[in-house]
Amino acid sequence: MKPIGIAEKEQPKVSVIVPLYNQKRYLETCIRSITNQSYKNLEIIIVNDGSTDDSLARANKLAEGDRRIIVCDKQNEGTSFARRDGYLLSTGDYITFVDNDDLLPVRSIEIMVHLIEEKNLDMVLGGISRKLGFIVKKQEYGTFPLNEIVKSPRLFNDYYLGFFKNSIFPISIWGRLYRKSIIDEAYKATELFSDEMPCMAGDEYFNLKIFPYLKSVYRTDEIVYCYRLGGTVDHFNRFFPETFVLSDKRLELLDHYGYEKGYRPLFVEYVNMVYYHAMQLLQYKQGDKDDVIAFFKDELKRRSIVPRLIDYFEKNKTDDQGIILFMNHDYEAMHLYAYKLMRELCGGLRYKAVRLALNIIEKLA
Repeated sequence: MKPIGIAEKEQPKVSVIVPLYNQKRYLETCIRSITNQSYKNLEIIIVNDGSTDDSLARANKLAEGDRRIIVCDKQNEGTSFARRDGYLLSTGDYITFVDNDDLLPVRSIEIMVHLIEEKNLDMVLGGISRKLGFIVKKQEYGTFPLNEIVKSPRLFNDYYLGFFKNSIFPISIWGRLYRKSIIDEAYKATELFSDEMPCMAGDEYFNLKIFPYLKSVYRTDEIVYCYRLGGTVDHFNRFFPETFVLSDKRLELLDHYGYEKGYRPLFVEYVNMVYYHAMQLLQYKQGDKDDVIAFFKDELKRRSIVPRLIDYFEKNKTDDQGIILFMNHDYEAMHLYAYKLMRELCGGLRYKAVRLALNIIEKLA
């Protein structure tokens, strides 16, 4: 296929930031997918976040073979601050983030740079594929327009809602190319990386904060990122409570921007997340009834979102049973509700068969 890029001597530089933590299994294939890109003017910043295996040694070995690779070694602070430190080291015109076990198709960066330069954009979103063992499948997500430049103020007015409601705007930090000057502007004005959400919620937090600074975004259907599934296929997600902290931050942003249409979906999602975590505690034997009730009591008294949520649904009626129990602080009934949801989700033979199959595929990879 004929390259679509600019002559190499004229190519803008792209900084590819890869946070690294204990990923000796997939690190080399990840980095090779970056160094083998059709687009060559790259700086590849691997930020070792205090790995305890030999990931750092492997990263240094890769750097010996390619002068574009920079390895930064730091104490463990989580993925969010690893990305921050990579950003602070970057010198590119554009930035893209890649997780240390994922892959870039060979023309990913070429495709995104061509679009962002040709159309004078602040950010390009690309298509995503999901990989589990030997199975690779395109991921369908979001209703953000394809092959259309979406500009301010429509971009913010219509699509900021995607961070408070499912299926509008993808919230991941990867699979996209950012103009670095936009990140610079947002970084000076607001917090983009948070130690309160070091792992699971860091992607969405970053994009929540930077989105109001974007003036033009384009989404292409071409696949630019391959996300490797695995690691949490059948395990308790200890990072999930980060999403509760994120809910408080989201509420602050809604208030700050006066974005009223975001309140209801935020409140509904927060309640659902609380029940989901209770389901996890029960499913993975991380707690009994008393532990689940203690979790509900603690969560409902420490989140700033809770009184606002209750006030909202007292004024805007709901017939959702889970929300009503939540509003009444009926902890016994909330436990029973979570238990029922857990049994409905996890008790069927189909669910168990799918889980078993996914684990087998992952181990064969």
